[in-house]
Amino acid sequence: MLVIDKVSHRFNDNVVLNDISLQCDSGKITCLIGPSGCGKTTLLRLVAGLLTLQSGHITLDGESLASPSRRLPPEQRSVGMVFQEGALFPHMTVADNIAFGLPKKGAHEIALDWLRRVGLPDFAHRYPESLSGGQRQRIALARALAPEPRVLLFDEPYANLDVPFRRALREDARQIIRQTDSIGLLVTHDPDEVLTVADHVVVLDNGGLVEAGAPQRIFDAPRSTYGAELFGEPQIFDAILQDNVITTAVGDWDRSALIDPTISNAALKLVVDADHLLVESDPQGLLIDEVRAVGRLDRLYLKTREGDAITFLDCLRVEGRSLSAGMRVRVTPKVGKVFASPASQG
Repeated sequence: MLVIDKVSHRFNDNVVLNDISLQCDSGKITCLIGPSGCGKTTLLRLVAGLLTLQSGHITLDGESLASPSRRLPPEQRSVGMVFQEGALFPHMTVADNIAFGLPKKGAHEIALDWLRRVGLPDFAHRYPESLSGGQRQRIALARALAPEPRVLLFDEPYANLDVPFRRALREDARQIIRQTDSIGLLVTHDPDEVLTVADHVVVLDNGGLVEAGAPQRIFDAPRSTYGAELFGEPQIFDAILQDNVITTAVGDWDRSALIDPTISNAALKLVVDADHLLVESDPQGLLIDEVRAVGRLDRLYLKTREGDAITFLDCLRVEGRSLSAGMRVRVTPKVGKVFASPASQG
């Protein structure tokens, strides 16, 4: 088990991480998500030993990796890292890249074995320049795993790859982590990757840990603004909550629409997935100015209740329902599906 306990880090006066605690289990993948600059990569580098820990404690299977008074060198940490660009040595063959850093005896055989495991058994004598992006990342994964590390760190390793390659590679990594019972810690901005790969999700924002849990729980009932906006097709509204009425630009909603209906009266920022918005014909409703098809969704351009401004929202296209310019509609969310946060945090 990898334990990160009360870790804080700053660069000059900029606090990047503030009192972060989490644990990562063997055979599982923990995803770190959050806005750019929230400290995700910094946390990976602290685990890898590429940065000196300023505050807190990091342990692996009960052994101290880092504290303010102790810093185990990176090469002694049993930690592998896969970067976004692969970072292969261009002057070395594929096999030599994988074997780099291994004990010389048996290194070539280990490299060949990992080439088979990542589906590239005939690539031993190729050079990185002759590989596609997906092939380079497979080699980078093999190189990181060849020393049999207990922990494998991924820093957005699939961000520059086409979608089919991305899906195949992340499934490869998921299976290998389970087979080897290693610990995976993955930084990503890809919501599909979070849902399909992660066993546990940690949301970082403004240097703090703002939410953690199973990916499906965060999808269904987020507790942070970033978690609410990550998945699906988030629709964002400014609103005023007064007693049981939520006033928005597209109509009044009932308090029961909120994921947390106990929230106090306030100016709010609302986030609701397009799938959870109901659009129904209503002679007293908002006037549709334009309708555009956006994949499986309809984008509605609506005249607001004041009649002189246009707002737009996306909603799920429903078979048998036809929406067109000139219609009037009522927009309401499903019960318990709207995430709300104070407008000042928005």
